[in-house]
Amino acid sequence: MIGIARGGGPGDVGSLVLARLLCVILTMVVTLLQVQQAQAQSGTMQKIRYGEILAAEHIVVKDQATGRGAQTGATVGAIAGYAVADSGDRWLGSLLGGALGGAAGHAAEKSSKTRPGWELIIRLDNGEEIGIQVPSPKKKKDRQTFNPGDRVRLMVGPNGQTQVTPA
Repeated sequence: MIGIARGGGPGDVGSLVLARLLCVILTMVVTLLQVQQAQAQSGTMQKIRYGEILAAEHIVVKDQATGRGAQTGATVGAIAGYAVADSGDRWLGSLLGGALGGAAGHAAEKSSKTRPGWELIIRLDNGEEIGIQVPSPKKKKDRQTFNPGDRVRLMVGPNGQTQVTPA
């Protein structure tokens, strides 16, 4: 059992221990959810289509923010604000620290969610024309170039996610 000292004075070590414990538990829960999501995506069937690139253009792909940056920033900010604030104003320190940490975490996540990519216009073998945005891999050695006239393979998963690779 964790003892929590009352009064908010310099001996308020129990509250800080409890806050750290809650932060560790939150991190473990988020990690387990990510592992479950990754396991659910493996082993799914995909449709495969073939086609020819009609047009290829370099773009910047902006992925959707997940909110994890804001959550982590708010948690760390609230704990830091609580630790820095005076004994009578710890709730205000936690509130301000959480708000500032959440904003900083959101901004950091948003800036990390942009990367180079391609916008491709592809004529499938059945005559249908499609457009798709393809993010480039983060590692430069894994990046590929696309040119008009190239044959490509499209693997379409059940959730609509599509991978484009040279055929």
